Amino acid sequence: MIPNASSIPLARNVRIGRATQKVDLALLLLIGVIAIPAMATVGIGYPAAGARWFFGLLLLALGYQLALKRDCRRFVALLIGVTPVLMMLRDFFFYSAVTAMFACGIIAWSFLFPEEFGELWRNLWWRMLFFVAMLYWALSYYLTGEYASNLRVMELVLAAACLHLLAGHRRMLAVALFGCCLSVLSIGIAFLPYGDRLGSAEIGGYSLGNPITFGLPLALIITLLVADDGKWLLLERHRLWRLSLGSSAGALLLLSTSRGSWAIVIANLIALFLIGGRRTQERRVALALLAAMALATILLLVSPKGEDLERAFERTASADSSWAHSSSGRTDQWRLFPRIFEDAPLFGFGPGTGPFVHEQYSLWDNSLSVHGKILQWHSLYLLIGVETGALGLSFLILFLLSLLARGIAHLRARGEIVPLLGILSFIIIGFSVSGFDASSGLFLGCGLVAAQRSESAGRTRGRLHPSSLKNDTRPHPR
Repeated sequence: MIPNASSIPLARNVRIGRATQKVDLALLLLIGVIAIPAMATVGIGYPAAGARWFFGLLLLALGYQLALKRDCRRFVALLIGVTPVLMMLRDFFFYSAVTAMFACGIIAWSFLFPEEFGELWRNLWWRMLFFVAMLYWALSYYLTGEYASNLRVMELVLAAACLHLLAGHRRMLAVALFGCCLSVLSIGIAFLPYGDRLGSAEIGGYSLGNPITFGLPLALIITLLVADDGKWLLLERHRLWRLSLGSSAGALLLLSTSRGSWAIVIANLIALFLIGGRRTQERRVALALLAAMALATILLLVSPKGEDLERAFERTASADSSWAHSSSGRTDQWRLFPRIFEDAPLFGFGPGTGPFVHEQYSLWDNSLSVHGKILQWHSLYLLIGVETGALGLSFLILFLLSLLARGIAHLRARGEIVPLLGILSFIIIGFSVSGFDASSGLFLGCGLVAAQRSESAGRTRGRLHPSSLKNDTRPHPR
């Protein structure tokens, strides 16, 4: 049963104020040492060597934090901080290692901070998410015989849970999100000399990246720099930093030509402008950021990258371009979906069968750009509709709408808009990709911060939220 937004009490109503904590510079430096040299090595044409540096140091650092320091907070913060690079280089390591790393963070948290993990587990939203994700993956494995089939749904949920747990430790959360900013900026700089779509290129004989994989962390960073006066990054007193980072991220986002990521930023900025109350400063920062991005666009158009950017704009908005071409063929799947849904309307064809269903049905339509190929569905809603029918699709839609209502209630009660923007972003992500990845999980985790029970928060001593003014000085377990 989907919980009603009004049936779950709000978390403690802590008044938002200015930060009094300092960023953990040692942890931020560690994130930089792991991510930046790795992407620099990729940028000079040696992606395999960069991956060895990245995964070697990352595993050593994670092992040190967990085995020797017994500090799962720094473990999770480090993992979130390097997530953009982790997603970019995952093909050079065990592909499912990303899921395993986030799972280790959750398991360690359950042992080292049982009260906080208990608070998470008592929450109806999280129990439902874990149960549904496990069931969906187990059925996919059973029906296809492939353990990796839809395994990344666990990556989505585990990454969201890690961010949710870290939200109770504001200093660590800020370091993790700021590290995410450093990581994605290092990717952008490394990829600048390659390809016509930033974030995707052939380097050293390897095909790397995807524009939306690169664009999603950029969209998250831009949102956090503007919303809630930058408090989630502890930058509320540093508007110049926010504008500088925001304009840089905006320029890289434009060069990625990821229209799904563009849509997230546009929707979030519109939401910020439509929110009333005392958000004048946010509007000013958003306007300044838009002006900086407009200037960056002009400069990019007259640069050597201008032609690539013009082609992306033409694919998106030109009247001479077909809609199927402007959406990179995704409309083929939207056109195919009604026919598939008609044949299995209630329960679908079963979890994990989506790519094979696409192969079969695409053979029957000569107007499609791709025929008879096993392809993943480029939309969360199409994937769930094909594999689980109206039952699963209704569950998903009701869940997202309930969570959206929860974000609105959270905004009214506590004045924080990031949880609302997080779930709004995840809804938009679902139209262009499946969302079964760690980057999408960070958006979902932000959204689910609004779903925390107040009585659970009261049972956990000193439990903080991103808006809390208290210093997080609790020692980690010895």
